[in-house]
Amino acid sequence: MALWTVRDLPFDLGSAHYTDTPLYCLSSMNFLGHCLYSDANPAALAGSLWPDFACRPSEESCSVSFLQHFDQHQQIDHLTDNSSILEPLRQALRPVFRKTAPLIVDMLLDHFLANHWVQFHIQPLPIFAQQSYQHLHNFNERVLPERMQRTLYWMSRQDWFVRYQSKEGIKDALVGMARRIRFANPIVENRDTALGIYADFQSDMTVFIEWLSKELGEQKRLR
Repeated sequence: MALWTVRDLPFDLGSAHYTDTPLYCLSSMNFLGHCLYSDANPAALAGSLWPDFACRPSEESCSVSFLQHFDQHQQIDHLTDNSSILEPLRQALRPVFRKTAPLIVDMLLDHFLANHWVQFHIQPLPIFAQQSYQHLHNFNERVLPERMQRTLYWMSRQDWFVRYQSKEGIKDALVGMARRIRFANPIVENRDTALGIYADFQSDMTVFIEWLSKELGEQKRLR
């Protein structure tokens, strides 16, 4: 059940959104990965996702935890985009996906995390997901950007984190991401190709997550 209801939102979702069909039309990249490295409280989780939707707020307007996690999000993005560990995967994706290859990497990382969750977190994924959605729903330091409100509504309603485990779920997420990109891209027609390439690079993803955890000083949190 969604934590957000339609009446909670200060805008019209539009008739196309009143459906239980997974849309992912507002999905961004690697939400699950950012939440994995977040502290389990509303400010931290909101800060961990905020950079995908808005600029950094002033220090006077937010808690220290929010701002620390905002900055950590950007650090994770930088490390992911520049990691030599993931370069073979980017090279394998680039002939098909061209400049969207880094975005595909982000989504495949969430698919990998969801499928190997017990290696990285002590809580079962369904419990972690519901607690994360609830914390995000409880964030009240400032008004969420409209696009973030829409995304969190569908994230909780459709339980994206758990759906990332399935091939169909991650393909739906790729379709949604493709629709958000404002230029013609090859993602939709090649989403099966992305999953085929992913199958050959799961060991690299294990190495990358272990390396990223050490870089962030978070290895104590993960299994």
